Amino acid sequence: MVQEIHQQLALWGSESLIRNAQSLPDARDRRRELRLIEHASAVMGELSEDDLSFVHSGLCQTALPHQRLASNDSIWQRSSGRFHLMVSPGAVRNAEGQAVRVGVPYGTRARLIMIFLQSEGVKSRTVHLGSSMAAWVRSLGLAVSGGPRGTIQSIREQALRIARCEFTMQWDAANLESGSHTIIKDQRLVSGMSLWATHDDKASGKWSATVELAPDFHSHLRHHAVPLAKDAIAYLKDNSLALDLYTLLAYRLQRLDRPILMRWSMLAQQTGSDVVRSSHLAQRVKMVLGDVLAVYPDANVELTRYGLKLLPSKPPIPKTMVQGMRLAASS
Repeated sequence: MVQEIHQQLALWGSESLIRNAQSLPDARDRRRELRLIEHASAVMGELSEDDLSFVHSGLCQTALPHQRLASNDSIWQRSSGRFHLMVSPGAVRNAEGQAVRVGVPYGTRARLIMIFLQSEGVKSRTVHLGSSMAAWVRSLGLAVSGGPRGTIQSIREQALRIARCEFTMQWDAANLESGSHTIIKDQRLVSGMSLWATHDDKASGKWSATVELAPDFHSHLRHHAVPLAKDAIAYLKDNSLALDLYTLLAYRLQRLDRPILMRWSMLAQQTGSDVVRSSHLAQRVKMVLGDVLAVYPDANVELTRYGLKLLPSKPPIPKTMVQGMRLAASS
């Protein structure tokens, strides 16, 4: 049904598909189909400014790791053609007064935080997080849960990693004689984020309701933000590879003037996957690609033995809508 969801919605409408899904005997299948219909219908319908998310073009081409790195001292690197991303872990003082590295952000939670900050950041350098930590967690599309393995603790950890890390985004010049040109170098993306305290937010009064994006990053983001469908992010929010593929396709497909083959080795260099064998990455991509295409109905992508064949496609968000938003913002 994933591959045919758009045709079925066009032919029969969402109400008919919902009735069929509700008749499925297995509760897990029933929930999955209903969720798929909901999000596929949303991205196929009329979109407003509130339905959009944004990600910097460089962070669409490269991604954070899917899993925690073996060492908190490790530097993460990813490349896409002449663009290179390096993420260097920052340091904090621990309870014993020692300086320790916090590690590179990773996984779905880090991606959701980054998308939230960038989506709000295209509107203002000052990003408002909400009235409480719990409210912010809900705004990321997550259920609120406490404890060592709860969402609040994991969001605190990933927020700390994002706040303390330095991001280097480098574009190598096409002309070798001119050297390389670095747009954002050794730059913290945010400042003033204090979400990692373990005491109660309201009792301590130390909840940080706003976050300031770094000036250089904010300026560059506003000129190089790629629009995405918020419902697509919500549907893919539990899978790092699916989020990586969606943002990558949203950036690449609309810029193509001819088909290209993105080999598995190239894809591994851009996503946060740590798999070594191409066959393993191919299998993982095959498992999630259907979901990605379900929320990006205009994506023209073919799965081949050697990689993904990308063909020129419409963007996930109409360009006329984004241009209208930018004109309104500048007036």
